[in-house]
Amino acid sequence: MELLALLPKLESMSIQLALNEDGSMPGEPLAFLEGFLWFFVTPVSITLFIWVAVVALENVKKSKANRAPSDVITRIGE
Repeated sequence: MELLALLPKLESMSIQLALNEDGSMPGEPLAFLEGFLWFFVTPVSITLFIWVAVVALENVKKSKANRAPSDVITRIGE
C-alpha cells in the first residue's frame, strides 16, 4: 500500500529531474590549457600509443619468423 502511495510522488520527481537540465544552460568554459590537453594531447597520445603497439607487435612477429629453427643438439632441455 505504501509503495502505491509513493508512486505518483516518485513519478513527478523523476519528471522534474528530467526537465530540470535540458542542456540549454552551458557550464563553465574550458581554459585554453584544458582544451588543448583534452582535444589535442589526449587523442594524439592515444593514437601514438596504439601505433607503437602495432609496430612493436609486427616486429615481434618478424623476429619470430626469422629465427633459425632450433636443433635438438643445441637446445637445452627444461
